[in-house]
Amino acid sequence: MPAAAIEQLPLVRLSDGGCAATLEIPKESACELVTEDALVGLVRERGVLIDRAVDAAIRALATRHASRVASSSADGETGPTIGIVARSVAALDGTAAFIEWNAPFAPDAGETDDDTHGNIDQYNRIKRTKIAAGDVLGILHPPGDGEDGHDVCGRILAARRGNKLLLQPTGSVQVEADGSIRALKDGVLSLARLKIAVLDSFEVVGAVDFSTGNIDFVGSVKVGDGVRDNFTLKATGDVHIRGLVEAADLIVGGDCVCERGVAARGIGHLLVDGSMKAAYLNGVRGRVRANVELDREMVGCELVVGGDLRVMRGSIVGGMLVVGGAVYADSIGTEGGAKTVLRLGSCPLELAKAAKIAELTKRLCKEIVPIESRQDEITFRGAKASAAEKESLTELAYEIAQARRRLRLLAQERTELLRIAGELRTVHVEIAKAIHAGTTFLVGAREARFTTTVKGPISISWDDCRNLQFRLSSGGVRELSEIASVREVAA
Repeated sequence: MPAAAIEQLPLVRLSDGGCAATLEIPKESACELVTEDALVGLVRERGVLIDRAVDAAIRALATRHASRVASSSADGETGPTIGIVARSVAALDGTAAFIEWNAPFAPDAGETDDDTHGNIDQYNRIKRTKIAAGDVLGILHPPGDGEDGHDVCGRILAARRGNKLLLQPTGSVQVEADGSIRALKDGVLSLARLKIAVLDSFEVVGAVDFSTGNIDFVGSVKVGDGVRDNFTLKATGDVHIRGLVEAADLIVGGDCVCERGVAARGIGHLLVDGSMKAAYLNGVRGRVRANVELDREMVGCELVVGGDLRVMRGSIVGGMLVVGGAVYADSIGTEGGAKTVLRLGSCPLELAKAAKIAELTKRLCKEIVPIESRQDEITFRGAKASAAEKESLTELAYEIAQARRRLRLLAQERTELLRIAGELRTVHVEIAKAIHAGTTFLVGAREARFTTTVKGPISISWDDCRNLQFRLSSGGVRELSEIASVREVAA
C-alpha cells in the first residue's frame, strides 16, 4: 500500500541537468493535491523558479488534468497527465569582434577574377586597394559580452564573451574612440600576418607576371626579377627593378632604376616623373621628366627627356629624342647611316605644360562670355528685371569673379613656365668617338644634318647669339656648318 500511495502523488522531474521541469499528475491523485495552487507549491518546493510563464504552464496542465478526470468514464484513459512546465533559458554568447569595412576598402571587394561576362582578366586578377591618408577604412566593433541564461531552478548559465579580433592595427592606422579605423598615410591596404596596415613600399620577390598581375601601388616598389611582356607597373614613388623589363608599361612617380635594361621592342612605354637609370633602352616610347643615365646603348627610342641624357659606354642609335639638357655619349648613329634625330635647345615638358594652359585659358574665356552677356542683359533691363533675375546678379558676379581669378593664376603660371624654359634652354652635346652620317640635330627652326661621319671627341653648343658651333679636341671653336648641313626649316 505505501508504494501504491506514492505512485498517486504528483511528481516533478528535472531533466538534462535542469534544462526542463516535467510535471506528472497521476489520474488517481487526490483532488486536494492537484489544485492549481497546490501544484504551483509543489513545483516551487522542488526548487523550480516560478515566473509568469511557469505559473501559466502549471495551471494549464492542472486544467487539462481536471478535464481528463471529468471525462474518464467515457474515454477510459488511465495514464497520468504529463507536461513540461518550465524550460531553461540558454546563455547567449557574445558576438566576435569584427570590422565593418567601408565599401571601397572591403577586402573581398579587391579580389575578383571575373568580369560581367564571366571572362578572367589574368593581368588584373589581383587587386590592391589604394588608401589616402585620412581615409576611414571601416568601423571596429568590439566583442560582445553576451547574455547570461539560467536553468529551471534559476541557476546562472554564464555566457561566453565574443572572441577578440585576430587582425591587429599597426602604427600606420589609428583606431579612434568611436571605433573608426583611419589611415595615417598614403599607401595600399594590407592584411598580411594578421595586421591591419597601410604599406607605402612593396617588394615583389620574383617577376611582375601572372603570379602578381599588374601592379598599381601608392608608394615605392622593388622587383626582384623583371617585368614581363604586356604587364603594367605603376607606382607613385621610386621603382627599382633588378631584372629585365620587357615590352611592358612603367608609370613611375619618382625615380626609376632598371638594372638589366628595358627591351620594349617599340611596344612598351615609360613615364617617369623623376630620373631614370638603366643598363640600356631599346624601342622605348615615353618621357622622363629629369635625367636619363644609361650604362650601354640607346636604340630606336622615341623619348622626351626633360634633363640630361648620358650614355656612359655606348651609342645613341636610331629613333627620335627630345632632350631638354645636355647629351653625353660615345657615339651617335651607326656606320650604316641609321636615321637618328635629336631635338635640342628647348624645355619640352615646360613648354608642353604652357601649351596646355593656353588651351585651358581659351576654353575658360569662351565659358565666361555667356555669363557676362546674361549679366549685361539683366543690368540693362534695370527696374523691369524680375526679383529672381536681380537676385541672380550676385551669383553671376561671383562666377565671373572666380573665373577671372583663375584666368589670372593661369596666366601667371604660364608666364613663369615660359620664363623657366627660356632660362634653361641649352645646347650641349659631348660625343667621345663619332657622330655618324644619318644623324640630325633639330634646334629651334634649324636642322643640322650630318652626311659624313665626324670623329670625336667633339663638342657641339651654341654661342650667345645662338649660332651652332663645334669644337674638336685638336682645335678651336668653329661653325657647325663646316661639318654638317645646317638649314632653316619650317616651324
